[in-house]
Amino acid sequence: MSRREDIERVLASCENCDSVYAARQWPDGDIQIIGQDGCSCGTSTFEVVEQTDVLDDPDEFDTAAGTGAE
Repeated sequence: MSRREDIERVLASCENCDSVYAARQWPDGDIQIIGQDGCSCGTSTFEVVEQTDVLDDPDEFDTAAGTGAE
């Protein structure tokens, strides 16, 4: 049985639709999202979101897009 300190909290993305969830990664590499059995698209396969997957430059993300703001 895994000890609590061996289980890591991570962000995990669905391998099918890229939705992101809070998850736990077990010592054997298994990833389980917290609070539900699988993604809303029906998939139960996830991968850890790495730090390099996060935008380094906030200007790369246009927050005004699609809001009607000019």
